[in-house]
Amino acid sequence: MASNNNIVEQIQNSIDIADIIGERVKLRKSSRGYMGLCPFHNEHTPSFHVYTDTQSYYCFACHEAGNVFSFLMKLDGLTFPEALEILAERAGVALKQYTRDKNSRTLYDVMNIAAEFFTKCLLSSQGTAARAYMKRRNMGASDVGKFSLGYAPNSWDALTNYLRKAGITDKMILDAGLALENSRGIYDRFRGRLIFPVKDVAGRVIAFGGRVIDGDGAKYINSPESEIYSKRRNLYLLNDARKFIRERRRSILVEGYMDALRLHKAGFGEAVASLGTSLTGEQAELLSSYAERCYICYDGDTAGQNATIRGMYILQTHGLDVHVVNLPDGQDPDDFLTANSPEKFEQALRDARPLVVQHIEVLRPKLSDPMTRKQTLNELFSGLSELSHDEVLQYKAQLSEATLLPPSELEKKILHDTKELHTDNSKAPVKAYDDLPEAAFCAMILRSRECRLKVKPEDIYTLLKSNTAQQTASAILDDNPDTLPVMWLTTGDTEKTALIARGEEFCRSISGDKWQKIYGELMTRAVNERMNEIRAKMTTNSATLSELQELCKLQKQKDMYIV
Repeated sequence: MASNNNIVEQIQNSIDIADIIGERVKLRKSSRGYMGLCPFHNEHTPSFHVYTDTQSYYCFACHEAGNVFSFLMKLDGLTFPEALEILAERAGVALKQYTRDKNSRTLYDVMNIAAEFFTKCLLSSQGTAARAYMKRRNMGASDVGKFSLGYAPNSWDALTNYLRKAGITDKMILDAGLALENSRGIYDRFRGRLIFPVKDVAGRVIAFGGRVIDGDGAKYINSPESEIYSKRRNLYLLNDARKFIRERRRSILVEGYMDALRLHKAGFGEAVASLGTSLTGEQAELLSSYAERCYICYDGDTAGQNATIRGMYILQTHGLDVHVVNLPDGQDPDDFLTANSPEKFEQALRDARPLVVQHIEVLRPKLSDPMTRKQTLNELFSGLSELSHDEVLQYKAQLSEATLLPPSELEKKILHDTKELHTDNSKAPVKAYDDLPEAAFCAMILRSRECRLKVKPEDIYTLLKSNTAQQTASAILDDNPDTLPVMWLTTGDTEKTALIARGEEFCRSISGDKWQKIYGELMTRAVNERMNEIRAKMTTNSATLSELQELCKLQKQKDMYIV
């Protein structure tokens, strides 16, 4: 049987990292690979580079780096075995499944066993009332398997006892959020409810939502936060929806489980639900990694939408192009699709308003009332201040008409209040770079093709700490170095020209082999930093065996580069 290392190498040799990343990031060709907007943070100028020669990536803004495996693990929250399985299938490589001790259980195992229990109960005689409820909501047996639906019996401890028999400890049941505890012991959190499993992007069950069928209590209850579940970082049905979001270049965000299910059944597989939490930047970043356009379709009443406008601005500032779908008052998406065809809902999407326009329309009645006008203007401009000048100024005519402010006065207020994402730093004082070896490194690879050939892309973020130095070196390796100085002067990029000038000056003061001395000093510094990190772990007994082995290799490497 091939070793895991051989399998990894075989997969890496069988696929192109640019193909995998290109499905998630819009890439354009550069001299040594590709570049685009980083999927790991919100940016407007491309800092994310994909190197086809080394099958690696690096962002010069947020410093995320790695290979095709780490890309999937970071972006989709996968473990290494999960990423390995996905890429092995993509590459057509046969993969022996990882094995582990059967007695070693994780919270994911506990949640999976609970999900199977709930589904069995739904399909048994215990689930008669739940199936009747599903039928009234136009849901049938096929939906049970498609959406992994279940039923929690109206029993004090049916799930708890089932899990105990499966060898799950009470502590793990509590840690998973499946039970509550009082002086008499632990008892089931979900009782007498239709169950909606929440899965992460890897398809693992991480939480549950329950809709009451039998007995009293809140209409819906949800799993609490746990080691594997955060409401802020997940969306219901995203695992199923992400393929459609990517294909259709849009997501549809709704409030409830039933709304998302109804949209999927009607052919809108790009729908996800927000799990009952306020809209968050983490959710926005999840969605924007698949598509920028997001249609928000919350309850049709104006008051309900007004309460979530602030959350919509959060989504917009984290990379989404938010449009708001307006349904008749009193209707949610489930109600609307029960009474109307999917074509009618598609028309509602086409009629959706951009966020700024929606905010204007929601506040229009209060803007027209002298008693509430001042407070409402403050509320409106408070939201607009979260956006950039350009995002707001394109709606200057609508804003002027609604606020009764002259366009010139309105524009001044917008420019004063809103965020400026493209600040002009042309008059800022040029920074004097104290890190002379970094400046010299950049100067040498700019002037010498021989030096450039000695540099690997990953060396940049290993050796250089300054963002400007990293960006300068990246530009030199990616573009035509002969034209860069002229381009920097033309565009007024004084930081890069100053860095190169500083580096050249320092190089002139060095005798002997300049490259060996500069590269050796930077490498020695990098090796020392890594060795110190490992030694710090050793003092707390947290260093791994591989790190201890790495320390020995680093010491030998350091001896090679002593200047």
